[in-house]
Amino acid sequence: MFATLRQTNMQSEVNISFKTDIENYNLNTNFNFIIMKTKRLFRNLLGLTIIAAMGMFFTGCGDDDTVPAPTVKLYVEVDGFTAYIAAEATNATSWHWDYGDGTSSDSIGSHSHVYTDGGDYTITCTVQGEGGEATADWDVNIATIEEMLTGGSSKTWILSKTAGNLDGVSYRVNASFTLDMPTAGSDVLAIIGLEDEYDNEFTFNADGSYSIDTGNGNVLAGWVYSSREQPDNIVTTTGYGIYSLKYASPTNATWSLHKNEDLSVNAVYDENDDNKGGVEETVVFNKVNYLTFDGDGFIGMKDYNSNAIIRQISKDFLTVTIFWSSYNDEDEVGIWDRPSMMLTLTFIPK
Repeated sequence: MFATLRQTNMQSEVNISFKTDIENYNLNTNFNFIIMKTKRLFRNLLGLTIIAAMGMFFTGCGDDDTVPAPTVKLYVEVDGFTAYIAAEATNATSWHWDYGDGTSSDSIGSHSHVYTDGGDYTITCTVQGEGGEATADWDVNIATIEEMLTGGSSKTWILSKTAGNLDGVSYRVNASFTLDMPTAGSDVLAIIGLEDEYDNEFTFNADGSYSIDTGNGNVLAGWVYSSREQPDNIVTTTGYGIYSLKYASPTNATWSLHKNEDLSVNAVYDENDDNKGGVEETVVFNKVNYLTFDGDGFIGMKDYNSNAIIRQISKDFLTVTIFWSSYNDEDEVGIWDRPSMMLTLTFIPK
C-alpha cells in the first residue's frame, strides 16, 4: 500500500512534474511569442512614427510652397516736379510708399507723385503678403524751378501755339483757378487776329536778369492798360480784351521767384460786366510759386499787374496764370488798374 501509494505518489509527482514542464514550456513559448509580437509591433510603430514625421516634414514644405514671398519692381520717370511711378508686385496684399520728401501713401500699384521743390529723393515701396515682405527703391532727381526756368544758365520761352490743359480765361480773379472759357486747339492768337505776336520771346537768366525780344516790335497787352496808358501805341484791337501794342524791350529787367508763398491780389469784381459798380476784393493764393518782374518786365501779356503764378513747369513746358485788368471803371473811382480777370497760358522752349 505504501509502495502503491508511493508509486502513486511518484506517479503523481511525475505527472505533476510533467504537467508543470508542459505548462512551463507553454508559458515560455507564449512569453517568447509575446516578446516577438511586441518587438514586431514596436518596429512597426517606430516605422509608422518615422513615416508620419517625414510626412509632416514634407507636408510642411508643401505648405510653404503654397505661400510664396512677395516681390516688387519699380520704374520711375520724372517730368518737372512729377514722378511717374510704374510698379509691379506679386503675392502682395498691402502697399506702402515713402517718397523721400516727408510724405507717404498706401497707393496700390502704378501712380504719380508731385514734389514741391527740387532735390534728390529716394522712393521706397514696401509690399507685404502672407509669405512675408519685400522692398524696392528708386532714386530720383527733381530739378529746381530755377533750373527749369533758366536751363541752368539762360533759357528762352515762347508762347505755345497748342493750348495746354490748363489754358483759358477766368472772368473773375479766384484762388481756385476756375476757368470760364477753357482754351482748346491751336493757333488761338490767329483766331483773334494776333498771330504775329507768337514771335515774342522771354528769356530767364540764372543771374536774375531778364529780357524780352518782341520780334516785330509789338507785344500782347490788356485793353484797359493799352487804352489808358499807351493809346498812341495800340497796333491792333480785338473784341476779346487783348490788343497788340508797340513796346520797347526793357534793358534792365529782372525776375524773382517766390516759392511756396502766399500771394495777395487786390482785385475788382465786375458782377454785371458793365464797367460800373465794381466790387473791390482781396484774393489770396495760398502756398503758390510765383514770379515777379522789375524794370518793365512781364511774361505773356503786358498789363498793370505783372505777377505770374507758375501752374506747371518742366524742361519742356511752362504754364502760368497772369492777371488781366478788364474793368474800365466808368465811375472813375480809381480801380481800373486792378485785375478783374485771369489768363492762363502755356510756353515752350524756343
